[in-house]
Formats: sequence, structure tokens, C-alpha cells
Amino acid sequence: MRQLLLFLICSISLVLSSLSAASTEPQYKVAILDRFFPPAEGFSSEEERSHHLALYGLDDLDNDSEAEPIYHGDLVRMLAATQQVTFINYPIHHNQNPMGDILANLQKINARMATSPVDALVLSWESSTLISTFPQPLKREHAALYKEKVRQMGESSPIWRDTWLIIKELEKLAETGVAVYTIAGNGGRRMINTFSLANGVITVGAVEEELQHYVANNVFVDTYARAAYLLKRIDNEAGQPLGYDLDADNCVDIPLARLTGAGQQSRDAYPKTYWKVLKGSSFAAPAALKAALAGNKAEPCS
Repeated sequence: MRQLLLFLICSISLVLSSLSAASTEPQYKVAILDRFFPPAEGFSSEEERSHHLALYGLDDLDNDSEAEPIYHGDLVRMLAATQQVTFINYPIHHNQNPMGDILANLQKINARMATSPVDALVLSWESSTLISTFPQPLKREHAALYKEKVRQMGESSPIWRDTWLIIKELEKLAETGVAVYTIAGNGGRRMINTFSLANGVITVGAVEEELQHYVANNVFVDTYARAAYLLKRIDNEAGQPLGYDLDADNCVDIPLARLTGAGQQSRDAYPKTYWKVLKGSSFAAPAALKAALAGNKAEPCS
């Protein structure tokens, strides 16, 4: 009995020590502007749901001929996730101009900073143009001239007008100390994401040399991170599939229950490694943010 009591006391002490250590870790609030499932506007019918999934969902993982209910923003969130981060989703609607939606969401975030501040923002979207749009050679010290060019483009184009206003909102956030992450863009060497012109914004490109033809790389790219990901199936000790690992940490990021087949398919329906590589600077930006917030510290699977 005395040994059991000592064991319980030691176990409780270890748990309390672990909780105390965890509580000393800094905690962060991160805003993500993107498309998430389910969409904020919902679905009016099953037909609309299927059409929406075909447009925005992850490819079919469980071989039931239907795209998975996992959108771009859901993947971005998975790649940025750590135990230290709480996310606030700001959805981009499917039936609206994305630039207008991004602008409206940024205005909300800025307006709420006094009462509901965030520590970081991930904007894995782009408003890109040819580098040749601006005087050559491209130089960081000429950013103000390039932004003025974007403003002028906005005089005849609503999309570029929204882009210029987005740049201003991003700068406003960065000025308050928010770590703002955006992407280099996926237009290749000759393109530039004009969001990267914003003062204080961190622009992320691809670390993989194989993606240099696809992901933009110019003087406004601040850092690089992994941009290509291969979904790998995770099994339990009995060899039964549990879900898919996205970022190679051997943890389940996408449980089978989240798929359209709800995990009811036979084992053979789930490929060990999914054939299609997910790639783009959209995925490099959240990876860079995660590295900045949590470093390379390994975390236990949740």
C-alpha cells in the first residue's frame, strides 16, 4: 500500500511538472486568410456540395470518386500547427472576388487589434504580375516606386485597386509588430507577388531547387521553406490505417474519419503514399512561420 501511494505521488508530481513546463511555453494567436471546409456560406444542396468539393477539395484519397473535404486553408493550417498556436480563421468565400474578401478580412483584423490582437498572419495567396511591369533591375530600395505603379494600375482595375489597399493593410499590421507571412507566388522566375512589396512583410519561397521553375524567386523573397509535401499513410501496430501524415513527422494530420468515405473503406482503398505531390509557396509560408515560432523542436502526436 505504501509503495502504491509513493508511486501515485511520483506520478502526480511528474504530471504537474510536465504541465508547469508546458505553461511556460509562449503561446501565439495566428490569423489565416484562406478557404476552409466547410465554407462559411454553407451549401444549398448535396449537388452544390459535390461541385464545391470538386473545385476546392483535396484530391480523392480513399478511392470513392469524391474529392476530400479539405481545402487550401485547412492544409495551410496543418502545416503551421504547433501546440503553442491558436488559430483564427478568416474565410475567403467561393462566390466573391478573392481580393475583395482578403481586403475586408484584413480590415477586420486591423480593426480588432486593440481588443483581439494576433501575433502572426499567414496569407498564402498572391496577386502577381510580371517583373517586367516595373523598372529594371528589380531592387528592394525601389519598393515605393513599385507600389505606386500598383496604385496606378488600380485606377483602371478593381482587382489591382484591392491589391494596393491590401498592401496598405498588411503594412499597417506589420507596423504593430504582427509577423506577417506571405508567399513568393507560383508563377515562376519572371513573376512577383505584389504583396511582397509591403513593408515589414515576410515573403517565403521554396527551398527545393526542383521548384525554381515554378515558385517565384526575386529580391523581395526573404526566406525559404519546404514547399513540396507527400501524403504518407500512418498505420497502427496491427497494420490498420489511421490516416495520413502531411509533414513527415509520423503523426496523423488527416484522420480517415475526415475523408468522404469516413474511414469505412477497405484497407486497400487507402494508398500507402499518395501519388500526387502537394507543392507551392502556399505551403512554404506556414512552414516558415512554424519554424519561426517553434523552431525544430519535435512535438508528440496529439
